[in-house]
Amino acid sequence: MTCEHASDAGLSGYVDGELPVEQQHWWDQHLGECPACRAELARLRALSASLKRHLPPREPSSAFREDLRRLLRAEPVGRRPRSRIRLPEWGAALAAGLVFAVGFGLGHQTGGAGAGDPIVAQVVAGHVRSLEVDHLVDVVSSEHHVVKPWFAGKLDFSPPVPDLAEEGFPLIGGRIDYLGGRQVAALVYQRGPHRINLLLWPGTATRCTRGPSVVKQGFNLAHGQAAGMEFWAVSDLNRQELEEFVTRWQHGAAPGEEGCA
Repeated sequence: MTCEHASDAGLSGYVDGELPVEQQHWWDQHLGECPACRAELARLRALSASLKRHLPPREPSSAFREDLRRLLRAEPVGRRPRSRIRLPEWGAALAAGLVFAVGFGLGHQTGGAGAGDPIVAQVVAGHVRSLEVDHLVDVVSSEHHVVKPWFAGKLDFSPPVPDLAEEGFPLIGGRIDYLGGRQVAALVYQRGPHRINLLLWPGTATRCTRGPSVVKQGFNLAHGQAAGMEFWAVSDLNRQELEEFVTRWQHGAAPGEEGCA
């Protein structure tokens, strides 16, 4: 099965969360209906993950970036003959991915506030693991009054589980996870084809707080506190929508609490 949108440049922007909100929503809906584009989305994400694993963890030189651009334009480097270079399809995709990764991706990884924090790495690893091993939830339910009681006796705290379906973030379920050497509650919400993992445990703040967004390995993360809980939210949603989710979750978890919008 094929689709005319599978080769659309907008799909790459969607993968990296760089589209305007209205275009992001269009892709959310389209990907939910189109197997061909979902397959291409998976291929692009696999390529991006591979590049980030193998590229050097430092900003490449301007000469290196220019060589890659010349390769894409099939222009000679130095004194090479002036001939067109025909790359196989996968080669062109790899070169394009390299240009993007060295020009933007690594900058995000090294420049994002808190991206080097070991806890951030654990949050991302847990998110990826939950998706890969099909262990997203231990209790499957869209009802908060089913998910919340499930944690009783399994944790030494009771996590707030607001129902955000009317706000566009329906609940999928919950599970027990581990972060920083302790058990935490993991609530899983949904936005179109995207999954949001929200890890939370007892905090110390008496008001709603939120730190700057973080980008790590292509995922957006947000950290904050509300309702006596500290939390990390992680998803492949674009930054704006993840921040919207966090705002709505904080308001639902602690209505009227100081600092909750």
